[in-house]
Amino acid sequence: MDGNEPITRNGQRIPNGMLQDNYPRNMWWVAAHSREVTSKPLARWILETPVVLYRLEDGTPAALYDRCPHRWAPLSEGHVDGDKIVCPYHGMEFNTEGLCTKAPTQHMKPKRAETPSFAVREAGAFIWIWMGDQDSIDCDPPEVDYQVDPNWSFLDGYYEVAANWVLIRENVMDLTHIAFLHKNTFKQNDWVTPPDHYMEGDTVCYEQDFDLAPLSPLFCAGMGLPEDKPVKRTQKGRMPSLSISFSDWVVHDPMPEPDARADFVMRGCHIVTPSVRGKTHYFWGAAFDVPSITDDVVEKTKASIVAAFDEDRHLLEIMQKQISKDPRRLDFLEVTLGADGAGIFVRQILNKKLKAEGRPL
Repeated sequence: MDGNEPITRNGQRIPNGMLQDNYPRNMWWVAAHSREVTSKPLARWILETPVVLYRLEDGTPAALYDRCPHRWAPLSEGHVDGDKIVCPYHGMEFNTEGLCTKAPTQHMKPKRAETPSFAVREAGAFIWIWMGDQDSIDCDPPEVDYQVDPNWSFLDGYYEVAANWVLIRENVMDLTHIAFLHKNTFKQNDWVTPPDHYMEGDTVCYEQDFDLAPLSPLFCAGMGLPEDKPVKRTQKGRMPSLSISFSDWVVHDPMPEPDARADFVMRGCHIVTPSVRGKTHYFWGAAFDVPSITDDVVEKTKASIVAAFDEDRHLLEIMQKQISKDPRRLDFLEVTLGADGAGIFVRQILNKKLKAEGRPL
């Protein structure tokens, strides 16, 4: 963005559509943690669509529109029988393509008794879903093998946030807010200048080097570092898809203890999936390039991260509510700062995808 783009009718140079359906369909979104999807059907709203997730007898994940075409009962209230999901109301059975294979109350299968099916893939610690044109799938989910790599320690969590997904995506692509919103939790108060941001193909990137300073106490325990020890660090961010981004804290200890490691990486993972209008599934992860960390370090780290992310959720939910209620809504001056470069790329990619689907903002 060069500052010369015309102001749109809603006051935003590049709109983000946060008060409407701004969800690209033809891409992979995260539907659930892998551990959530079992032989017991799981109901979840994704892109304002009711979805039922379950596993087949061999463990393969599957997903259907969560509504029986007979009397519209949620299939998620039923059960899985082998490779079929059975409606709780009249026992109708559906295969993974959403076709009715049996209607116990009559001899013939009803014509046109089907419900939409969705492609799902299991990658890393998550189940991914493609909600759009099933014939348009042209890629695999983003690469996240490190999440199940035994040489890494991966911990994660989940929030339902009462805010549009773009607010969360823009929040995690501009981490200069850490020094202000999270000054009492992250305590990484040197992050006040914007990083260099750029594109590598379709991936949004940023990178920034920092002088010697103590590391955020959120990550010291996972790396086995004292909270007051000055270290060198580089912040690297990548967003290979609108659904997921990574924030790497690349740390170098210039004076390690004898026989101790000097270099570490903590990879933050931020996953957003639109739910119902005005709500988002937010899956977060923190991974250390350490084979194993103790249970007490896991619990300490998770508690610290949750305390910080509670601050994000509180503010983003208030923003969503206020903007939704304000009579001016999006018709209000929106100022762009130097740290918004990656967020502007987000909006450009979003608008490009929506335009390709025939749904420009």
